[in-house]
Amino acid sequence: MLLPPPPPPSSLLPGGAPGAGARAMAGPELQDEAGLREQQDEGGERGRGGATAECARGRAAVASRAVSEAEAAASAAQGDPDGAGPRWGAQHAGARELAELYSPGKRLQEWISVILCFSLMSFNFYHLLFCLRLEHAFSIIFGIFAGIITADFASGLVHWGADTWGSVDLPIVGKAFIRPFREHHIDPTAITRHDFIETNGDNCMLTVVPLANMAYKLVSLSPALHQSCPWECYVFALAIFGTLTNQIHKWSHTYFGLPRWVIFLQDWHVILPRKHHRIHHVSPHETYFCITTGWLNYPLEKIRFWRFLEIIIQGLTGEKPRADDMKWAQKIK
Repeated sequence: MLLPPPPPPSSLLPGGAPGAGARAMAGPELQDEAGLREQQDEGGERGRGGATAECARGRAAVASRAVSEAEAAASAAQGDPDGAGPRWGAQHAGARELAELYSPGKRLQEWISVILCFSLMSFNFYHLLFCLRLEHAFSIIFGIFAGIITADFASGLVHWGADTWGSVDLPIVGKAFIRPFREHHIDPTAITRHDFIETNGDNCMLTVVPLANMAYKLVSLSPALHQSCPWECYVFALAIFGTLTNQIHKWSHTYFGLPRWVIFLQDWHVILPRKHHRIHHVSPHETYFCITTGWLNYPLEKIRFWRFLEIIIQGLTGEKPRADDMKWAQKIK
């Protein structure tokens, strides 16, 4: 028996938190976390209770999980009243079609990018250590912080552009780079099933050029290199966090098995927290695009930065924002 559909999503509450309707539309991930909390609470109670109470709670946990699964199934089908297909997940017709577009050529490009990127990263880190000077300590710290901020903004700009504009049918970039963004909105947990190469290949490709340029300058041992060390630290921090953006994004969708140090960084908002990123996954996915640290999401939302850009581009081109994204979300066969 299907549960009644949840109410339509409401606007974000003050402080950037989604309202009750938004949480209802945010898909299975919110329900997954609710199940996780129930499991954690039950685990604590079992530690304090006896054997009889433990068995009772175990039966309650099984029943609760069954209810959660039924709710998830009902919620997934609520966007399709005729039962033609699920709204989210790997069984969505659009998600299956997009996953099949991942090609051997794309895989090769990702492998080459990852190998080059991490080789250059290791090389640059080793040589950068010899350029550090104590008198530049403040400038170096500022440069690293600025690099992280820039990486967060760059992640939002790329994310917003790929989510909002373009089509999977575009030559070269469509299937190679826009396809994963379309798949992610209708199957948000697909990224958690991707291996390290598929997760990070595209970001590694983007950072190979600046890392190669840095390696050239470090090898040249120019006398002015010590004076430009803060700048090189800025570029290196930008490259590091830019490279790891999609890995951080993947962690924000992972609710089981994360290392404790990753959870610590998420809890202290050093990297993108899970609760924070769920705001973006409220349909129609029009806010909170920065996915490296998420530090810039709230201020950019307050000044309506992304909406302002969309109004300008739509006025100049006539293209409707997220039209292709919505097309794939509505695909049923």
